[in-house]
Amino acid sequence: MSGAIQARLTADMKTAMKAGEKDRLLLIRMLISDLKNEQMKLNHEDLTEDEEFAVLRRASKMRKDAAEQARNAGRTDTAEKEEAEIVWIEGYLPQQLDTAEIEAKAREMIAELDIASRADQGRFMKEWMARYRAVSDGKIVNQVLGKLLS
Repeated sequence: MSGAIQARLTADMKTAMKAGEKDRLLLIRMLISDLKNEQMKLNHEDLTEDEEFAVLRRASKMRKDAAEQARNAGRTDTAEKEEAEIVWIEGYLPQQLDTAEIEAKAREMIAELDIASRADQGRFMKEWMARYRAVSDGKIVNQVLGKLLS
């Protein structure tokens, strides 16, 4: 695996080791392991950038779920640790579009693809994900699309 994310993680791992940042070092090692596992699972020599981003998004989502569960259980220390890890992980991901940007791009794409109703939602989402997968959350896009088509 020799993607840009892998190179950044390796460099950051060295920095974390030198600085004695044990929590960050542990997280980086887990992320590198997750990337290698995905590479073996997909039987690829190298992961594409989108595949690397997908692995990092999954890791972030797992931590968001864990933080929520910890907060519900009254374990704020664990929740804060998970939230700190989310911030670190998201530092490797491209900047996400906010809801207003998603809505503006969705309006353009609805006009471009001549989307008239919810029946065309699948066609819209397929094209959206081809263009903006790395910078948008499918759930939010789906909510915006539902609002625009209703």
